[in-house]
Amino acid sequence: MNLATVALGAGIGSGITLIMVAWRAEHLPSRRARSAPPRWRPALAALGCGLLTHALTGWPVLGVLTAVGAVALPRAMSGARRRAATERSEAVARWVEMLRDTMAGAAGLEEAITVTAHHPPPPLRSAIEHLATRLQHQPLPAAMRGFAAEVGDPSADLLAAALITASTNETRDLGRLLGALADTTRAQVHMRRSIDAGRAHVRSATRLVLAVTLVFVVALFAFSRDYLAPYSTVEGQLWLAIVGVAFFAALALLVRLDRIDLPGQRLAFETSAPRDATP
Repeated sequence: MNLATVALGAGIGSGITLIMVAWRAEHLPSRRARSAPPRWRPALAALGCGLLTHALTGWPVLGVLTAVGAVALPRAMSGARRRAATERSEAVARWVEMLRDTMAGAAGLEEAITVTAHHPPPPLRSAIEHLATRLQHQPLPAAMRGFAAEVGDPSADLLAAALITASTNETRDLGRLLGALADTTRAQVHMRRSIDAGRAHVRSATRLVLAVTLVFVVALFAFSRDYLAPYSTVEGQLWLAIVGVAFFAALALLVRLDRIDLPGQRLAFETSAPRDATP
């Protein structure tokens, strides 16, 4: 078994692994209850891929590019952050409806928050439990600002602003306000899902470009090493670095087309306001 065969097998295996990791992260539902792997494992795996590539090819720049790609590509193509943001917004809508239904049984706002903290939507479990704890020693405005900062989602910011306004201005029909807020949040979630479905072709094109590039590079190593001989020099490694940076920049632009930008938070920045400090 010669070096070209080993490089071909390693390259194809690495490419298939990256594509399958990204595909599984995109299509399988998230499991928040499952413990997350240690952060050092992806870095160690990327370092191993880089060292293996350098050992097989003798090109240090290609080893660095492989290590960077092993870390960045699965994260960039998985869409985990996009799905997590959508799940948080949908959880906010469910929790708003829980608050509305609980208050319909003649419960006050703070009491409703405490009651719903026992069975909150899973994506907001820790944030709602912390909110119920803060309400024991903080006024509602300060506690809701902390909740909005912890969730980090515009829908949570809107909910916090609505509840703060209701608590300070003594809103009469809070149940109706919560119902309208839940409908608005669900409409935003539906819009995000529609946009996400419309951009599926961008993700498919990105994966296709990545797969074709990996196969092409491995094929050159396997069958045309003489064609790649100029890259074995110092100048060739410099040009390889330029090509690699350009490739990752173009791939980042493709990933950027698939991203949904959310409005920045405003209410959370006021968490340290003196008027809401803990007594």
